[in-house]
Amino acid sequence: MTEFVYGNEEDWEGRPSKSQRKRDMVALQKLGESLLELAPEQLDRLGLPEDLAEAVRFYHTLKDKEARRRQLQFIGTVMRKVDPEPLRQAMDELDQLRYQQAEEFHQIEEWRDALVGGDREVLTELVGRFGLDPQQLSRLARLAAAEKEAGKPSKNGRALFRLLRQAFEGEAD
Repeated sequence: MTEFVYGNEEDWEGRPSKSQRKRDMVALQKLGESLLELAPEQLDRLGLPEDLAEAVRFYHTLKDKEARRRQLQFIGTVMRKVDPEPLRQAMDELDQLRYQQAEEFHQIEEWRDALVGGDREVLTELVGRFGLDPQQLSRLARLAAAEKEAGKPSKNGRALFRLLRQAFEGEAD
């Protein structure tokens, strides 16, 4: 009877284990899933290989749950041919940008709410920082407070927010 030999240990050195390969494939599939959350113009900016971009676009045309699952697996397969590091970096940069935009949005909301609440210090700070018209800010804040008090939709509150956002974005440029 001949004994079956698996090969030398030297043949296996340096190769990742089956578990590690599977973890790597799952990580690539998850990276592919994160691509599905992006808007088409964001996908275009990433400079994806055409087959991967096409697979992601095709996913969005599918309605059937099982078809979407299979397409997601296909995206994971296509991802194995792509160098994931530049893609991960680009996704991290997008996440950082989203976080920064959310922080800016919350800051502008806080300023608006403070102005509507009658905080004169915030008014003085915003006028000094952005060179805004204090009368216009006061008028919009006063009208927004009246709308809030009456329980009406805050048309002037939105206008105040837009004004603050434009000033903030103008400062960032």
